[in-house]
Amino acid sequence: MEKLIASTVSRLDVNFHTDAFAQKSAKDGSYEAMMALGLQASQTRLARQAFFRVMEENLKFDTASIQDMKRGRLPLVSSLDPKDVLNLSCNSMLVLATSLRNQFLLQPVCLADWTSSMVALTPAISFWLCLFCEHIILPSRTSEFTFIDFHHSVVFILTWTTNQRKMKMEPKLFTDYLPFLWFHPPPDCMKYDLDDARALFSAVDHGFMTCDEPQTQLFVRRLEENATLTAKLVVQFIVDEFAHIQKESHMSLLYRSFSAVTSCTFYFACDSLSIHAALLKNNILRWMCLVFRFVTRSVRFTYVTLPLATRCVGMGLVYVIRLTQDGHSYIHQLLGYDILLYMFKALRNLHAHPELIDQQNKILKTSVENHTVTIVHGIISHFAYASILKRSKKAISKIQRQHVDEFLSSVDPGLKQVCEAWTQLVNIASHRSDIWSIPDSCCGSSQCPGTSVGKFMACSGCQFERYCSRTCQKDDWSSGDHHSLCTKIKQLRSDGGPLPMCLSDRRAFEGLSRQLYKQRPFEWGVLLSAYIAENGKPDPLWPMLCVLDYYTVNVEPDIHIESAEQRVEHIDPEILAKARERGGTLVYCILPDDLELIGLPTPPLYTVAFNKGTSVNSADNGKD
Repeated sequence: MEKLIASTVSRLDVNFHTDAFAQKSAKDGSYEAMMALGLQASQTRLARQAFFRVMEENLKFDTASIQDMKRGRLPLVSSLDPKDVLNLSCNSMLVLATSLRNQFLLQPVCLADWTSSMVALTPAISFWLCLFCEHIILPSRTSEFTFIDFHHSVVFILTWTTNQRKMKMEPKLFTDYLPFLWFHPPPDCMKYDLDDARALFSAVDHGFMTCDEPQTQLFVRRLEENATLTAKLVVQFIVDEFAHIQKESHMSLLYRSFSAVTSCTFYFACDSLSIHAALLKNNILRWMCLVFRFVTRSVRFTYVTLPLATRCVGMGLVYVIRLTQDGHSYIHQLLGYDILLYMFKALRNLHAHPELIDQQNKILKTSVENHTVTIVHGIISHFAYASILKRSKKAISKIQRQHVDEFLSSVDPGLKQVCEAWTQLVNIASHRSDIWSIPDSCCGSSQCPGTSVGKFMACSGCQFERYCSRTCQKDDWSSGDHHSLCTKIKQLRSDGGPLPMCLSDRRAFEGLSRQLYKQRPFEWGVLLSAYIAENGKPDPLWPMLCVLDYYTVNVEPDIHIESAEQRVEHIDPEILAKARERGGTLVYCILPDDLELIGLPTPPLYTVAFNKGTSVNSADNGKD
């Protein structure tokens, strides 16, 4: 026993002297000694306290000479001495950031233990970062300092030391210096290396989450000064990450990067029309869906990767919701990129790891479920577009073939809304197809005889209008009907803008509306009687509107009766005059989007005018 006690005392004595030596060396600027303390800090509370005491000592900034530096009085010649205050402070923050990164990769559950100590260092970190940016990086003096790579250091430190939500840094770090770093890689470099790019995007993401609205707006205005470059940097970062996947040993870094870039893309879409448009022009939808495909793979998740992947999906779905408000063509495009499949794969992964669902993941899981329901309902409400209905049916079939929907049979009460939305999607898509044979028989040529039964093909120029045969395509081009539309669609695609309703979709929509109107004579009569009973006999100057509201999550559109006076701003005066002359009733269709048709010919005896998301159809007193 005495030997055991003596051995223990001796070992503790050696550790004490070793730690004391390491702390002294760390205070003298030894990077290796500081890193050793950083590694020990993750093991015990005492080691962590010792590490942060050294950091506090090395980052002090209240001396007269250091304050003079803040006013621009930096040495004319850089020092190679590790104890020099610039080298010491920068190396100390590098060690601090590296230690936080290692904690994230190895023991993320312990990161919370560092928060209070990090918050105490916030003024010092903020001071030194501002000094480095103001007097070394912005004046392009980084090449003068051979001991420290200040450009890399600032980006890395800014990311990992501000990763705690409770830390409030100097506002101009986000509003002024981060935009400069975004546009200006280190001297003699065409772009950031991948590690620095990861740090940069994480810093931007953190800034969006923690800064108040005026600061965020100022930051975005800075990036809008070169919206095209901003968009290219976003897409290039995604491309670089995909190129690096096979080499990455820490999957958590990939999930973190994809989460950050997805979040930034969403914030840009909300806060900047110019950056949003530039991203769409750079085909961001395709890249976002590739990110979805990666983060929704069926793999074994951990406590680190699951919340990162789930946050990425959640932010991506919010971006999709934001995007679908801009027009039906984006929904059509997203369906082509398998967005439905990836949404349900994400939910399947969440429900495959119940042991990982802590309070944080439960919140993220609920968010993904709610966003999924919103998007599914949005797709259903656009089934008036035959092209969207057709792509939805293909997506449903793909999900069912891959058995992705099997997890929906779970008894998890959280899945109730998702199950209901999925059932609605399947049933309504099936029902619309049963009552609607028109999508497979509507050609984009106004001269189509309707005799072809072959597979539909798209115009090779615009990839927009669809034809039932090469003959119809040639006839439409020869007649000149498609020339201007083709040119305009190609320009819209190049700009990433929303597309109008194509003629084949429009003809299918007209046919469906006519069919639904004629199938319900009794219902229209009942509705008209109820309207007269409540409002009195209609004014002859204002024809009645039979309203078909397609912006609804039902098998068929909602219907009601109202006076044309209530919708006069959306009705073509010629159609209104025609209805007054004939004493007719108008069929008024409400669509989900604010779209206008681009010079498309109107079929005879059935007039349609689109404006502000609506259409008005002349019923011609029951004439076909």
